[in-house]
Amino acid sequence: MMTPVDSEIALSFFMRLLLGHFVGDFVLQPYWLVLAKRNGWRGLTIHVGVVTLVTALLVWGTIPNWWVWMIVLFCIHLFIDQFRTFIFVDNSRGKGLLLLFLDQLAHMLSLMFIAWAATGWTPNTLAYLGLADAPGQYRLLAYLTGLAILISTAPVLEVEITVAIWAAQGHETNKTVSIDTEDRVLGSIERILGSALMLTGYVIFAPLVFVPRLAVMIYKGQARADKTAVITKVATSFVTALLVSLILYNVTPPVLPG
Repeated sequence: MMTPVDSEIALSFFMRLLLGHFVGDFVLQPYWLVLAKRNGWRGLTIHVGVVTLVTALLVWGTIPNWWVWMIVLFCIHLFIDQFRTFIFVDNSRGKGLLLLFLDQLAHMLSLMFIAWAATGWTPNTLAYLGLADAPGQYRLLAYLTGLAILISTAPVLEVEITVAIWAAQGHETNKTVSIDTEDRVLGSIERILGSALMLTGYVIFAPLVFVPRLAVMIYKGQARADKTAVITKVATSFVTALLVSLILYNVTPPVLPG
């Protein structure tokens, strides 16, 4: 049976793996690297190397032989991504959304396996996150992971859900859709502000922060050109912020003044 100290080390290791994944797999994967992955093993290897490097910096020295598990991570991530990159490349009929879900599920399971094999981690250790006297590093790691999701995972979800709805409406697209920089920046700001309001108890004001990007889309004529994309993106953005806020509030309640 694991001691409390062992459990805390195991949980810290798992959360660092999780943060490293979201930063490396989304935040540090620009559009040019997405295209480079599709063009061959060089781009794919660079991407997996970035994920591994970020994760290695986070877990450095946390457990004995930590570097061995980074080699394992590199191999498993490369194995999983080559399926999505070279084998399951058909994004028609909204398959891209399903493939994204399956890809991330495979990665989550691989991180759980590595954490278990390296430290004996089990999902039961997640209970430490909700303790009032839990180490501050848990709250920090959880909030940084949430921030990474709000900044760079949500835009990918917006695109894949939009493409899936287009397909359901009979408008197929089988090519990789880029994410507009202005859209990404405004979306990140709205999700971060929205989540901050939700976490601090000002839920009623949270929907208001999603209005500016909607207004920009309408001003630029996107609402007339593609109402589906506009509605889907803003709705996905709001739901993502809501879910991240709910998870963070329940696993690591914020320390509020007073």
